[in-house]
Amino acid sequence: MKKRIVALILVLCLIPGVFALASCGPKKPAATEKPADTATEGTTDRWEVYGPEIAAALDAGAKSFKIELAEFNQTEKASRNQKYLAGPDKREGADSIGQKIYDRNAKAKELLGVTIEYEYWDYDQAAWKKSSGEINRIVAARDPDAPDMFVNQIYDLNRALLSDGVFKDIWSLPGAYFDFEAPGWLDGWMRDMSFTGDRAYVLAGDYFLDILRSMAIMPFNADLMDESGSKLAPALFGGEGLATGETMSQRFFDFVEEGNWTWDALGKLCEAVHVDGGTVGQDDMNDVLGVIADCYGGVCTASFIYSAGETLVERRENEAGKMWVYYPTDATEIGKIFDAVAGVFNGNGSLATYAKVDDATEGIAAHRVKFADNELLFMGYALLGDLEDDVYQQMTSLYSVVPLPKVNASKSYNTFVADTADAGAINVNTSIGKARAISAYLQYCTEHSAAIRDEFLEIVTKYKTTRYNQGTDRMLDLIYESVQYGGAKVIDGAVKDEGGHMRWYDIMKDTPDKRCTVTSAEFKTKFDSLVTSKQLTLNTIIDKWYNLPIAGAEETPAP
Repeated sequence: MKKRIVALILVLCLIPGVFALASCGPKKPAATEKPADTATEGTTDRWEVYGPEIAAALDAGAKSFKIELAEFNQTEKASRNQKYLAGPDKREGADSIGQKIYDRNAKAKELLGVTIEYEYWDYDQAAWKKSSGEINRIVAARDPDAPDMFVNQIYDLNRALLSDGVFKDIWSLPGAYFDFEAPGWLDGWMRDMSFTGDRAYVLAGDYFLDILRSMAIMPFNADLMDESGSKLAPALFGGEGLATGETMSQRFFDFVEEGNWTWDALGKLCEAVHVDGGTVGQDDMNDVLGVIADCYGGVCTASFIYSAGETLVERRENEAGKMWVYYPTDATEIGKIFDAVAGVFNGNGSLATYAKVDDATEGIAAHRVKFADNELLFMGYALLGDLEDDVYQQMTSLYSVVPLPKVNASKSYNTFVADTADAGAINVNTSIGKARAISAYLQYCTEHSAAIRDEFLEIVTKYKTTRYNQGTDRMLDLIYESVQYGGAKVIDGAVKDEGGHMRWYDIMKDTPDKRCTVTSAEFKTKFDSLVTSKQLTLNTIIDKWYNLPIAGAEETPAP
């Protein structure tokens, strides 16, 4: 995948939006002085010089550290951190991506002189809502054998953090080697995860491949799209057909890249591709459909809401001049998302189900089979890691991916990262010396993960071996570069945990048939009854946030 790094940095750091902080926080933490250009004649990687310099500066007694890795393997979520983060124990016999991971990790350890122990948490420890309690217990006990860094679900990391302040602030870590402006870090997303912009605790970048695997996308059956081009093109392009030799998928890639991919556009394609194969006048699993969404879990409707480009939280100074977080004062902006989604699922060629993932009749497993059988144009949503599933990998028809649609074309795409993704956080009890060593290791690995990221994307989308490779390449760039805002989802989850309040995206499926047909008027009724109490709970959470530790401020960094 051709990463447009300069463009990415500009998008993440400069793009305005309702989630942007009035103060973006430090772009680089306090760090040891380093040479501006460490490359020498014949050296292509600055780390060949920079790495040994860091190794010499690190505390000799702090070069060994332990990393906890979640191995969450429930049906709807498989972390695979042992495969994609720790990598194989030896290079021989590993597959191509495993060899790249082994080489990266081995080189980092060689240059920096560090040793790493991995501690794997199985399902019972790492399940949703369970790992936060385990983290809190371990940190509170100040166990000398505790992990120095946790790699676990974003949801549980933040739950543990707000409960007990168990992680180090990565922006104030004395002598850290983090450079969040370097390629590979999701800098803008991390800054948005800082509730108030003055401290941050969650690390996210290419090293944590599960974050990439947890980016929400919308797969589409490219063969079915091209076969149906004579119907789809006029529906989407105002009656205009395709040019001689032009395929619908080619035109569609351009349409999306130009910023035109909206819920209204999806609805038009659903109507056009629909073929009734069951009960007349009622969309069901026997029809050829444009889109199916499954509302059993929260990721589906969360993907719809947090990718839509509308205002969900606002950050501004309160009356005391302190940065604060606020819900919107009325339901207008969020209500637009409900109308856009309901417009699709009230139309023809769409279906929303409510069944467990592995339900063979109506669950996501059944949706995938229908997609592979050329009877479904779009999966309602998927995470990039879902494409590792055998149904996708063994499809005869070719598929590609696009971002989730927006409310309207004037908005920016926002790639939603599910909070089941495993990110990193440094134990607040870890010594500053070890924390510095961890920061150096993560910095090297993050800067040297591009080839691993790209091979993973090639594997799951198969785009290097299909006629859709150029379009898919462009879409993967767009999806990656659109990872901007993640804080709103975490904030709403924290408000639910703290006060028991309903999350906005749960309202979207709050109908007897779970069909995502809640309109803005219906949403407004719920919003008006909830927003005041939710804001009061949010105020309590922000008070807690301001009491979290500024990690390492009381310690002196090692020389």
